[in-house]
Amino acid sequence: MDDTDAPGGSPDFQRRLSEIRQDPQVISLAFRWAGHRELAEDALQTAYYRVASVQHPERIVNLRAYFLRTLKNEITGLYSPRQPVVLVDDLEALNPPQPGSPLYGPAYEPAVDDQACRALQTQIWLERHAAQPDSILAGIPARSDDPGRYRTLAYALVKPVLLGHLSLEANDPDFPKAIRAAYPEYFDQSGAAPNTLHQRISRARDDIKVLLRAIIKPDELF
Repeated sequence: MDDTDAPGGSPDFQRRLSEIRQDPQVISLAFRWAGHRELAEDALQTAYYRVASVQHPERIVNLRAYFLRTLKNEITGLYSPRQPVVLVDDLEALNPPQPGSPLYGPAYEPAVDDQACRALQTQIWLERHAAQPDSILAGIPARSDDPGRYRTLAYALVKPVLLGHLSLEANDPDFPKAIRAAYPEYFDQSGAAPNTLHQRISRARDDIKVLLRAIIKPDELF
């Protein structure tokens, strides 16, 4: 079956899906997950057809992640034929399941190859971060009395976030500690109201999230 035989979706959707299907990184992942070239090729083609046949493709927020999840499910089904095959539907697109949920079965530790692929993707993001400091810095608001210092700090904190050493979750205490230690005159200013300091940290967190969106393409999140 040729890729162009798959039904459904707009021409742009089919084009993007075909590009993902033929992406060397995606193909490499399929080979690693399947451990066999023919199984990987079968899974790639079946996953392509399943995603291309989704009833409401416009509801898929992250097409690359959706395809990879479908591909992984298909490969798992090839290895475990007695287990029910997970069918792709728009409910999954609207409410992506978490690893360890019934849709995925038991949670497993990431394979070494998966970790290597993620490390490679992280390296690409770090290179983008390092390659365009001026354009990234220009997009950071002037929040403090020393805009240059604020922007430099926000830019610098992107790296540990990308490496997974620092979380931007609102309930994670490490981010406030790190940003206060780096710029106490603003984020731990003497005499400032606690609510004011909290807002400054919250805005800095949001600014860093904006920087991350400038570095990471939506279809690279999977």
